[in-house]
Amino acid sequence: MTAASAGHAPPHVFTQEFFIWFIWQGGSGTTLAFAILLLFARSKQLRLVGEAGIVPAVFNINEPLLFGAPVVMNGKLAPPFIAAPVILAVISWCAMHFGAVRPPYIEVVWTLPAPIGAYLSSGGDVKALVLQLVNLVIALIIWWPFVRRYDRHLVSAEAAAGSTTTSGALPGRTPSSQ
Repeated sequence: MTAASAGHAPPHVFTQEFFIWFIWQGGSGTTLAFAILLLFARSKQLRLVGEAGIVPAVFNINEPLLFGAPVVMNGKLAPPFIAAPVILAVISWCAMHFGAVRPPYIEVVWTLPAPIGAYLSSGGDVKALVLQLVNLVIALIIWWPFVRRYDRHLVSAEAAAGSTTTSGALPGRTPSSQ
């Protein structure tokens, strides 16, 4: 902040704001992209988790997603949870290190929506908004095949559970007892 106040470029790229606004959109694992994808899931379980988790994810709170989907202890969703932040860190670092985007140097409240936080923490650099949105699109691409595969798995499990009940019967009752 001292360097920026003196009219110089911020000397450090890896700051807390770098991770909050450009890497961990929606919380650790870049789960804002995950929440967006869950809104379009065919599985009732995932769609409900997406509906419950999207608003907190906009404000960088991802516990409803991590424990509701669940992502925690789920090998099917672990790869994008790890890969998305790593890839976004490389892209964001390159953009900032080579001067395409001004590194964030102003500490702002971590619960702001990502575009606002990226803009404010970089001193009003519009290119920070663009980078943040590009990162979100990349995270959506990384998460998509894993969410789709997990969604298919849950849809088939939900269909199997639905087929075990007798057609037209209320759960727990046989057609003869109705």
